[in-house]
Amino acid sequence: MNALPDSPPEDPLQVADSWLTEAIEAAVQRHPNAMSLATVDAGGRPSARIVLLKYFCPADGFLTFYTHYKSRKAIEIEATGFAAAVLHWDKLGRQVRFEGPVMRAPEAESDAYFATRPLGSQINAWVSAQSRPLDSIESLMSSAREKALQLGVDPDGSAAGNLARPAFWGGYRLWFDALEFWQEGADRFHERLRYERELTARDSHSFDAGPWSWRRLQP
Repeated sequence: MNALPDSPPEDPLQVADSWLTEAIEAAVQRHPNAMSLATVDAGGRPSARIVLLKYFCPADGFLTFYTHYKSRKAIEIEATGFAAAVLHWDKLGRQVRFEGPVMRAPEAESDAYFATRPLGSQINAWVSAQSRPLDSIESLMSSAREKALQLGVDPDGSAAGNLARPAFWGGYRLWFDALEFWQEGADRFHERLRYERELTARDSHSFDAGPWSWRRLQP
């Protein structure tokens, strides 16, 4: 099936959403929403890691992931305001690349997602100083048990917890000013289709977007 027709749609976001939905429904890998997230520090040094895409908004054109606001990725995002990400599904021979500015998600949105996390993950968010040096796993586990007792919860609980979200943990929205589809082809004649648009900040969480333009790229 040719996933990238000769006359591409004016808006690529529904295609991206359908590709993600297909990957999830086909269970092509353990975490079909796992994406490589790339950031750059203030000195221009890049870093990348795998994070989970937790919310995709085709109506406006952004995705949301969650992290500690003092993690390396967060520090670099706060320094530059931009990031890039890639979703790759090897069994489907597809990938989607996203580029653009990053803003913090609204606090209420982060609160709502945090409430869905298992209790152990909520406790971890409270005690892990993400990206900082660690003496031992044992010391982290001990800190987790102490924090759980301080917060009045069973540290061995496994159901969804009811802890408040720590202020230093929450979501980021990666807004798309560029998006690229890649479809695997025979003999490395891969198909690439790149979309770009202008974004204008509306408020501290969102943008107004101009129309998309597109062009095909050589493999």
